[in-house]
Amino acid sequence: MRVVASGCGLLHGPATTVDLDKADVQLTLRGYVDGTYSPTVMAQVKTEVGLRTDAAGNFVYNLDVQTYDVLRKDDHSVRRVLVVIGLVREGSRVRLHEDGTLLVGRGAWVSLEGYPPTENTTSQVIRLAVANTLDEPGLYRMLRTYGVRRSSPVPDIDTWADPKRNTEGEQ
Repeated sequence: MRVVASGCGLLHGPATTVDLDKADVQLTLRGYVDGTYSPTVMAQVKTEVGLRTDAAGNFVYNLDVQTYDVLRKDDHSVRRVLVVIGLVREGSRVRLHEDGTLLVGRGAWVSLEGYPPTENTTSQVIRLAVANTLDEPGLYRMLRTYGVRRSSPVPDIDTWADPKRNTEGEQ
């Protein structure tokens, strides 16, 4: 993931949590984007040999429930995404060419923010849209969508209400 990020001109580095908080790499797009300076996301990266696809063409991945529960939280200060890279089952997974090294496979990303809890005990099936590519357009879209500042929910408070006043039974 870091090699792809570097090739796309993104800042990248190890997550300071060393994967204890389900984040492997931090990705940052330098500059101002939609009012946020240097939008950033933390990515949990998984690889799968022979990554499956469903009838709609989405990648299908079985994610462990512990990771699912962390990634579905919607209160991270730096938002999380899941990145899954599928490697070919047969043949060479790495090819050396005169102009570079090629990792043979495809991948995609998804935000699980706000997903519902699962009753499963070991894994949860995750579908990743093939359109969420691991290239420059796809990673920039990820950072523009999940790396920019978002508003925080503010509770509805009536500043004129007297908290000592008991309004039960009043008409």
